[in-house]
Amino acid sequence: MKKPVLIFIGFVILISLIWFIIPKKSTPPVVDNTPVDLPINTIPLTDRPFITLSPDTSGRSLDIAISGAPKEGNMEYEMIYNASGKQEGALGSIFLGSEKQPIVKSILLGSKSGGGKVTYHEGVTGGSITVTYGETRLKESWNYLHFDPSDPIISSTDARFSVTLPKTALKKDAVIITMKTFGYPKAGLPAEPAKLVAGPYGYFTQTPIKGSAQVSLKLPAGEHINPTIYEWNGTVWKKLVTKLAEDTVSAPATSNIFVVTVE
Repeated sequence: MKKPVLIFIGFVILISLIWFIIPKKSTPPVVDNTPVDLPINTIPLTDRPFITLSPDTSGRSLDIAISGAPKEGNMEYEMIYNASGKQEGALGSIFLGSEKQPIVKSILLGSKSGGGKVTYHEGVTGGSITVTYGETRLKESWNYLHFDPSDPIISSTDARFSVTLPKTALKKDAVIITMKTFGYPKAGLPAEPAKLVAGPYGYFTQTPIKGSAQVSLKLPAGEHINPTIYEWNGTVWKKLVTKLAEDTVSAPATSNIFVVTVE
């Protein structure tokens, strides 16, 4: 074999050795940052945290109250609402391990500039709120109402829950929120085979109402055996004297959160 050929072969071998010995930069793994589109309201009602919205004393903010949620991690919320025909929104995050539940946080119905100037949104009529924690996403709608003594009937967004208040229950134009709450407390409800067929619904005011209200809830169509309305008094569910007319139950009530059970 000729000497130039040997030199060429040696050169090729040397280059090959260098290529294998020198460390090569690894390609970084591809990370998928696409937001996960979680399904909404898929977990059973009994497993959901108890979450409500209520107006503060000014009616310019809503207080979100959370209990029965996991005691670690974050809960993200997204509120979308209508104000004078425009769609507005509020986003936030609540650290569930920061304090004892129930956790209460204020959500401004407006905006705040970097300099601290607050602009309130006028003409709010209601909207929806979505909460996300872990792999769970829940969503409910709410009405933002003003008390009218000449027409003291309020209702939920789906019209399946209504309340007739005394004409002197609140000051004129007092803010009232109606909604189907996220989950419900369990203390005091009858055990199986009784089952919940309507609710939980609630109405929330700036100040306690004067007198008692008349509540009505529509039931799913069909036969109903001993339907009973229960009201939540803040500690336990209390059975109400319930009347059934077609598929609607009604009762006088002094509290503001309700469910209906049947046997």
